[in-house]
Amino acid sequence: MKQGLLVFCFLVVGLVTVFAGLYIWQMLGPISLSIHGWLAIIAGVVGSFLLGGGLMALSFYSEKSGHDDKVAEYDPFQSSK
Repeated sequence: MKQGLLVFCFLVVGLVTVFAGLYIWQMLGPISLSIHGWLAIIAGVVGSFLLGGGLMALSFYSEKSGHDDKVAEYDPFQSSK
């Protein structure tokens, strides 16, 4: 139930963001982009998603492989008991 609500909230926020962006773009007036502009926008969006996905995958891999536990052993700010 909680996971479904979380997915729903993310979808709502995503849709509001997309529609707000499209609305603002339409309010700017007639803007024409060349093919190079469209390719730059598409490359930026795809690159951002790939970078974000790659960094999330690395953080999950690091947590699952135990690398985070090794760092916690040497943390000088943790209280030693």
